[in-house]
Amino acid sequence: MKKKLIILWSCIGILYFLFLIWNGLFTSPLSMQEIEKYTEILQQDYSESEFRQMRSFMEEDDGKPVIMINVIKTNDIPKTVNGKTFSSSEEALSDYMSFVTPYLLKRGSYPIFSGTSLMDAPEVWGIENAREWTTGSLVRYKSRRVMLEMSTNLVFKKFHESKVAGIEKTFAFPVSANIHLVNLSLFFTMFLMVVGLTISLFIMKKAK
Repeated sequence: MKKKLIILWSCIGILYFLFLIWNGLFTSPLSMQEIEKYTEILQQDYSESEFRQMRSFMEEDDGKPVIMINVIKTNDIPKTVNGKTFSSSEEALSDYMSFVTPYLLKRGSYPIFSGTSLMDAPEVWGIENAREWTTGSLVRYKSRRVMLEMSTNLVFKKFHESKVAGIEKTFAFPVSANIHLVNLSLFFTMFLMVVGLTISLFIMKKAK
């Protein structure tokens, strides 16, 4: 029985350690070499003022996760982009997510929340054409590195055309997690503890 329990909790410990690595345990800030690499690529896509902000975003990297806030209004009829046609905006966005979702999950990043709008925004000021929205979501990126890797990925750029086809308007911006009540690490820890204790009780019961 003792040997079985040691093996069980050793396996759980290894599984938890692998989860921590996936979740960002050893994630480091962007190196200067990486910053220069992304600078060369991104300079072509942003205006001078926009790029200055992006450069600061890279230089101030602390290696911690980033939450992306997204608000979207889909097109009533999807656009045709570079020959891509879709029967609905939902189909276009589904095609986009078919690349993004597995890409992020492999890199310790995942959606925290996604919801459908119930009504037009009841409170809007200082911004035009911002009353009508379709969905809102929060996506957790393991690091700024993951964000930059994805946005500069050539395959991603092809799937990004599907996003353009399905969306009428959107805004998205990254924030640091000052208060983070949705904690996958805590949930996974509790899950492993419950599984481990349940199996341990079963092993001890069988040994009697």
